[in-house]
Amino acid sequence: MEKDRVRDHAPFTGGFVLAPNSAAFIDNVRRLFPGEDALILALFPPAGEHYRLTVDTMGACRFLGPEGCEIPYEARPYYCRLYPFWVVGREVTFFDSATCLARREERTLSRMLKCFDTNKASVTDLYGRLRLAWGLPPARGAHKVNKGF
Repeated sequence: MEKDRVRDHAPFTGGFVLAPNSAAFIDNVRRLFPGEDALILALFPPAGEHYRLTVDTMGACRFLGPEGCEIPYEARPYYCRLYPFWVVGREVTFFDSATCLARREERTLSRMLKCFDTNKASVTDLYGRLRLAWGLPPARGAHKVNKGF
């Protein structure tokens, strides 16, 4: 679903590649969604494949241009729109990534949210839509996803 949405708005050649569900990939997804191991393994079986954004030899996203992402914001994959934020339980948090420029400049959640001109409700909504797009049910106790895909 996300691949189709991106292609509708940014019909560049390429952009996606099939990648194997490696042990490292599955482990990373399981860490993103703790306690949902069985569901993650059903969605991403070890012998299966998943689509991912194409990257160049330096690891940069195919859609990253000189002025940032070339995909219109509303068509970007949910993970890209969420980053560097994430939801754990009902709490909004952010990844502690040394490569994230915003993370290097801002140290608190409130400052990170302000830096990205967003709020906890928007992050939570995007996280809920990401779960649905990836085939995961709404998280227990999660807020209702109100916006369309």
